Amino acid sequence: MIQSKMIEKEEDLHCSLKHKLPVLMVVCDCKLKRNERLLCSECMENFESKVQIMSFKKVLENIQQNQNQKKENVENVIMNNIKLIEEFQKSLFLLKSHVIQVLDQLIGNVEEWIKHIVIIGQQNVTYSLFNELDNLINKNRLEEFSQKSLIDQINLIQLSWNQKIEKNLNLFKSFQESQKCDEILQKLRNVNQTNENKKEQELIQSKNEMIQVEYEQKQLEQQSMYKQVQFNFIDDSNKQRGFCYAIVFNNDDSIMVSCEQKQIKIWKFEQGTFQLTNSYNEHNNDITCLVYSKKTNNFISGSSDHQIICWQQINQNEWKCSLPFKQHTYSVNFLLLNKQEDQLLSGDDRKIIVWKVEFIKNDLTFLYFLDNHSNLVLSLSFNQSETVLASCGYSEFIIWEKGISGKWEFKYNQYVLSYGYKIRFINDQQFLWVTYGRYINDILVFELQNEIFIQNSNKTISLIENDECEDSLLFPIIHNKDRNVILVRHKHHIYLIRQLNDGTFNIVASLNLQTSYTYGTMTNNGQYLVFWDKIFKKHSSYEILY
Repeated sequence: MIQSKMIEKEEDLHCSLKHKLPVLMVVCDCKLKRNERLLCSECMENFESKVQIMSFKKVLENIQQNQNQKKENVENVIMNNIKLIEEFQKSLFLLKSHVIQVLDQLIGNVEEWIKHIVIIGQQNVTYSLFNELDNLINKNRLEEFSQKSLIDQINLIQLSWNQKIEKNLNLFKSFQESQKCDEILQKLRNVNQTNENKKEQELIQSKNEMIQVEYEQKQLEQQSMYKQVQFNFIDDSNKQRGFCYAIVFNNDDSIMVSCEQKQIKIWKFEQGTFQLTNSYNEHNNDITCLVYSKKTNNFISGSSDHQIICWQQINQNEWKCSLPFKQHTYSVNFLLLNKQEDQLLSGDDRKIIVWKVEFIKNDLTFLYFLDNHSNLVLSLSFNQSETVLASCGYSEFIIWEKGISGKWEFKYNQYVLSYGYKIRFINDQQFLWVTYGRYINDILVFELQNEIFIQNSNKTISLIENDECEDSLLFPIIHNKDRNVILVRHKHHIYLIRQLNDGTFNIVASLNLQTSYTYGTMTNNGQYLVFWDKIFKKHSSYEILY
């Protein structure tokens, strides 16, 4: 880093008499002037003194040696300082990154804010043709548009987003631009408010606070009705290096099917322990999803090789597979089997495929496409009566209804502010939407109102704070109605959730796995949890103690 440097150039050094000959010797006499100490060959002939002289070359070597030592000492001191300065620089870069991250988050919040306002507007102009037809036929008085109702809805949204954004914006108070943002936020607080409105808004806010207190008290009372559920560790002896993206069980939980990348694995399962009985390699790429029949010993596998394969047990330890079904053009992300087990739905990029299922023949027949999605189809769910289908695609869900002919028909799509990977009906009136964003840790609850599913923010399930990562794909939501538990993997945690008597939800147990790359399921009887995780690269099983 630092180089020793002599100010004088060696070729410019001459004796005091300026003979213009190379210097050969040096006189070691401190009484002489500096340039008088240098002697050339001509000076040497006339030099008479008993003072010690040294070779100029030797002098240069000694000086260089001293300078090297000095350079080393200087470098040590310099480097100690530079290391601290570089550490400070790295901290500044991290600070810059964090500031950019906070600003990006603020900008993202504002984008979501705008979408939320648009959704409110859309909800106010969404109507049912049949309802309106009934009104016309029955000569009912048409519902008048209530601007006040719309403004009240928007004001509540403005208040919510103001509070969310203000905290981060305070970090930049010293900047003039931040003061401008504050002024605009203040305008947004008042944009829809007359004096009468302001008083009403204050009353609404006060009432909401009272409702929230009552809600929290009621929730605490209902929570005390349930004993805490516990995860009791059983086994983690089955190591596996390759990814396992899906695990399913047969109806009586005696057979477990999993995968290791493109390989199907069949296990004997008993009281939380499992023993490998067979494995098959029929897929050409990673297996991403599995579904097991509740009536027969058949299961179906979907893969990133764009193929679906049906499997049928032929004796205690052996299975036969169908030829691959190749209607998909992208990775198969999800498989959904109806209760009758005569129809299978599979999702990939932007489309859902509906299949006829014949487990006796170990066969599928392609029926038709549903292709209204604008992005990946990541999750599918029937309502309890299987008259409605919900499909999840990042920023939107689509609601499909079963038509008179039994064919699924598009009803409407709706954008969701907090993007999600997973959707799951709990009954005919409610479904859950699991968010995946880095800075959001919620499960949203949507409820049926006037034939449209609308988010009920009072029932949002707040999960453990984790801003280290986004949630990952796969690991479906499992709902066991008999035990009233819902199993959800979100980021680093696996949660068990119960629905309370008032329709809200309560987390009754959680398990921290330190990674979002965890994939598994719960047995059909709700007694055991089994998963594979990326950190320890092995299958683990837990008994669920109620």
